[in-house]
Amino acid sequence: MAGTGGAAQGYEADPDVLKKAGGRALDIRQDLLDAAEPTCAATRRAATGVDGWRSEDQLRKTAALWEKQNFTLAEQMGRTGANLQYNATNYQSAEAVNAAGMKPGDSPWG
Repeated sequence: MAGTGGAAQGYEADPDVLKKAGGRALDIRQDLLDAAEPTCAATRRAATGVDGWRSEDQLRKTAALWEKQNFTLAEQMGRTGANLQYNATNYQSAEAVNAAGMKPGDSPWG
């Protein structure tokens, strides 16, 4: 990326940090999935205990909404975690290829 005065600017990615963040996102995904079922099951059980009451329908809707939102978030976290880890692997591979192909003195930065 060009900066002011024609100087080159860039960024640095730390593959280990990306892998760790990806792993944490995957852990959060699993935590969400683990938390959803007991909560939804308990809400559905509560709904069956109030047959005929208006709250029964609301409890069922609440359980369904919680389940849907929780699973949607869990899958988004899973995709994010997998993408972070995939990118980390690609950065490592690219760095290895670059390092293998560069001879001492080839770098414009010294």
